[in-house]
Amino acid sequence: MSGPRRPMTKGAGRVKAPRKHVQPLDDTLQRVEEAVAQIQQHQASQLSFEAVYRNSYNLVLHKQGHTLYNAVSTLIINHLESEARNKIVPVFPPSVAVSVASGSGTQSGGQQAAASNMAQAEAGQLFLDRVKEVWDDHSACMGKLKDVFKYMDKVYTGSSSLPSTWDLGLSLFFHHVILFSTSGPRPKPPPPSRAGSRAQPPTISPVADPTTIASHLINTLLSVIRIEREGEVVSRHSIADVVAILSTLTDEGPIPLPVTASQGTGSGTPVLGVGSGGGSGRGAAVMGEQGLIGQSPYRTAFEKAFLKQSEEFYQRESKQLLVENDCPTFLKKINRRLEEERTRAQTYLAPSTEPLLVNLLERTLISAHLTAILDHPASGLSTLIQDSRLDDLRLLYTLFGRVGTGHAALQTAVSKWIIEIGGKVNEGLLVVLERGDDEGAADPKGKGKAREDAAGDTDMKPDISAVKKKVEAPGNAKTKAALAWVQNVLDLKDKFDAILNKAFSGDKAFEKSINDAFSVFVNQNTKSPEYISLFIDENLKKGLKGKTEVEVDDVLNKTIALFRFLIEKDHFEKYYNSHLAKRLISSRSVSDDAERNMLAKFKVEAGAAFTKSAEGMMKDIKTSEDALAEYKRYQDRTPAVKAPFSMEPIVCGQNFWPFSNKDQICNLPPVLLDGVKAYEAFYNVKHSGRVLTFRPELGSVDVKTKFKARTHELSVSTHCMCVLALFEGLGDDESLSYQDIASSTNMAAADLKRTLQSLACAKFKVLTKVPKGRDVDDTDSFLFNSAFTAPLAKIKIQTVASKVESADERRETEEKVEEMRNTQCDACIVRVMKDRKVLQHTDLVNEVIRQLSSRFLPKPAMIKKAIERMIEKEYLERDENDRRTLRYMA
Repeated sequence: MSGPRRPMTKGAGRVKAPRKHVQPLDDTLQRVEEAVAQIQQHQASQLSFEAVYRNSYNLVLHKQGHTLYNAVSTLIINHLESEARNKIVPVFPPSVAVSVASGSGTQSGGQQAAASNMAQAEAGQLFLDRVKEVWDDHSACMGKLKDVFKYMDKVYTGSSSLPSTWDLGLSLFFHHVILFSTSGPRPKPPPPSRAGSRAQPPTISPVADPTTIASHLINTLLSVIRIEREGEVVSRHSIADVVAILSTLTDEGPIPLPVTASQGTGSGTPVLGVGSGGGSGRGAAVMGEQGLIGQSPYRTAFEKAFLKQSEEFYQRESKQLLVENDCPTFLKKINRRLEEERTRAQTYLAPSTEPLLVNLLERTLISAHLTAILDHPASGLSTLIQDSRLDDLRLLYTLFGRVGTGHAALQTAVSKWIIEIGGKVNEGLLVVLERGDDEGAADPKGKGKAREDAAGDTDMKPDISAVKKKVEAPGNAKTKAALAWVQNVLDLKDKFDAILNKAFSGDKAFEKSINDAFSVFVNQNTKSPEYISLFIDENLKKGLKGKTEVEVDDVLNKTIALFRFLIEKDHFEKYYNSHLAKRLISSRSVSDDAERNMLAKFKVEAGAAFTKSAEGMMKDIKTSEDALAEYKRYQDRTPAVKAPFSMEPIVCGQNFWPFSNKDQICNLPPVLLDGVKAYEAFYNVKHSGRVLTFRPELGSVDVKTKFKARTHELSVSTHCMCVLALFEGLGDDESLSYQDIASSTNMAAADLKRTLQSLACAKFKVLTKVPKGRDVDDTDSFLFNSAFTAPLAKIKIQTVASKVESADERRETEEKVEEMRNTQCDACIVRVMKDRKVLQHTDLVNEVIRQLSSRFLPKPAMIKKAIERMIEKEYLERDENDRRTLRYMA
């Protein structure tokens, strides 16, 4: 149900729009210009922004957008040029020559330079702040103009290639403030030359023109930054503000003004450059490099000038610092400079500049001085390593790591230093070996008396002054020098382990270069395998003074590192097995666990074949201990065959022990022969078909000897026992000549002389030699020293012998090693050919070298001889068609 209807009147159903009030366009444009002027004069509070917006809307609507655009551009240009002329130009900093080497000269000159820097900094800050003030004012004005001309930007400039109101303001600020010249408008740059046309002469860059704000702006920024680098305090905010302005602008040609409407009724589309010399090319840079199209003046002009100044400044400073400071101080100062520049770049420079600046500084401060730093005669790498200055080395490693070739140069220098100092260690060893007595002093304390023979020569004490450290160990000068050499190498290795971990951050590349350098100088010493084995032998002997088992194990772990450096590991194996055999025979090992632990380390490093003989010797010792217990039970059961003394024989298999068969065996006294026969009877019952050969030179005897004062228990070698037995029953005045003793004992001359020297020339002289002296000659005679006395009841008399091999012993060892190498080479060739069947001669040589390099480095000549042997033995044959091809004969 609807309500009553209202009466209808004529025309009531149509609503008409209000009639528009049309103002003349000239008046509208005038009102807009007045509004813009009020905004620029900071009187925007008196304006109606809605009215300004509507006026601009009407102009665009009536196809007068180009008129409005030109008018606004003119107002902005006039205002900016007025600001530049009245506010910026009056505060131009004075032109002062820039010195990048501040602080040189006298003290008064330095004070004058500092005062000049402060004056320049104050003038520069005022200038930069004034530019920032004009920029802030312009930005505020353009922000308001952007709001009131939104319709023009949307309809007029948005559909054309004209910049928007805000972008227009940026371009005009660049061209009419930054590029403002006190000498008048700058000439427009010439258009790009075309093919066949005459090249236009280049115009002067605004940065090089002293009448432009751009020139003063760039130079002021560089000057203030230089002053800060020289230690003065400047306003970083002022620099950052101006850098931000330069980064916001775009370095390109001016907007072609004025713009006009294109021909055609009702068209408002602009035509650029009409009446203004169009075609000048807006894309070309004005202030800086032409190749950086569309970049900011910061990139095209300031950044390049800043980097050039930085390079010149630090080239001069780094050369001066390197002359005035030692290397650690120089490194600290350039590291501080790098941190300062990084902070500077992050504080007031554009992000694009930091990597360029850091790269430049690394080249200028580090790369250019790599050799000078490392080879500095007083405080270079050699001094840092020698004094273990880990903090300085860490800084050196860090700084050198910043440049591409830094670490490689440092690795080379470190390796060179190691090889040089290692050569000096080897030279010191040679000095000792040349001065040391070949046989050494019989007195363990080195207190031998002067020889009292006819020549009257005095015995010179071993001089080991060429070696840095002395190792307290029994033996002669050569033995001490050998042990000292190993200790010096270990100390050097400890030094570089600390440097590697604490200064070089455990860098694997540095670790390899250090190990390679150690390997070079360790293998330069041809006796290093013997010395390392001798060092291990001394540490594994029972009763080593001053070291606990933990300390001994730590030292042995370090010697494994030296073992890795050896190229000829088979030489070391030969010496190690010999020393191990002597320790086991004399029961002088620290413990079986220590020996097995050492063998386990070698097995990990060199494989099971390396420790096969040593493990066999350890097994024989265990078997001998079980056999000894059984022998004692056997004697208790059969008293008729019981030996006249307690005997503890060790049965050694010929396959594992490094003892060669001797042609000349010592004659044993009857009492010892009875014991030998008793054990042979027991052993033949248990093992039929086996032959025992007694080796008296390897045994020891505890014998009670009666002197006038008291009876002493002497612990001597079996050879000594054989000699002492000859004096039993002789009177005090009865003597035996050297020839009598030699014929009675049937001992080799070298063994007999060492035995007699131990009994008559050492600390405990149980025999008297006539004439007196420290050497035994064939014409000497000997008496039993019945007047001998000592404070201890039990005395151990060691056989005088050089623990370092003599020349003859070394030749014998080398022959054995060479024989073993030939066998290994033969076996390797057969093994390879059995697997490959057919192989080229060169490929076979290379493969054999590869497989044997873990034990020694075979020479190609050795392998070629081995191949010929295998051909003669019909393991291999040459191909009939190709003599370089080898075939395996199954």
